[in-house]
Amino acid sequence: MKRRGLWSGLVLVVLITAGARAQTACDRPALELRLLCTAYRWDGPVASAYFETVDVTAYPMFAGLTVVAWGGVLAGRLERPTAERVTLATAATTVLVFGLKALVRRDRPFDAWDDIAPRGDPPTSHAFPSGHAALAFTLATAWSLEVPRIYVIVPAYVWATSVAVGRVWKGVHYPTDVLAGAVLGAGVAWTVHRIWR
Repeated sequence: MKRRGLWSGLVLVVLITAGARAQTACDRPALELRLLCTAYRWDGPVASAYFETVDVTAYPMFAGLTVVAWGGVLAGRLERPTAERVTLATAATTVLVFGLKALVRRDRPFDAWDDIAPRGDPPTSHAFPSGHAALAFTLATAWSLEVPRIYVIVPAYVWATSVAVGRVWKGVHYPTDVLAGAVLGAGVAWTVHRIWR
């Protein structure tokens, strides 16, 4: 009799847990979840092609824009402190992102909600802040400060914003993850530029 009661209780706990887990983000009234679902549901061929392409460019650009700065120094087009500031801002942002991820330990949307599935390979790190958004805005801000020309500033921020929104579209970040990453990245680049004159 005691065993039956124990098994019944265990089954009840499993059912309650499964019911609690089977919740959908897009049924919730919270503003952040509404924004997440709005971006996640942009599923036409144009949006898919655009965000997939932007996401593919992210890692090459993160490394490449720092290499370009040093190439500019070697070619005599940029001064050495420019490349040093871009490199320092990128490195500092990377360290801060990893530190905050370890501290905050926020789950990814696809881990928390049944109606959000990652597009592509799911990241294994924590969500907050978005490293992609942070590095994209670090580089956009650093280059905009170093080369304050409209042909640098506009494409840089269009690309950075696209990277950030694309992370929400892929279902791997909440809007606040990418907003925090953007603020962090831009702030680090601005601080480095102001201090290291």
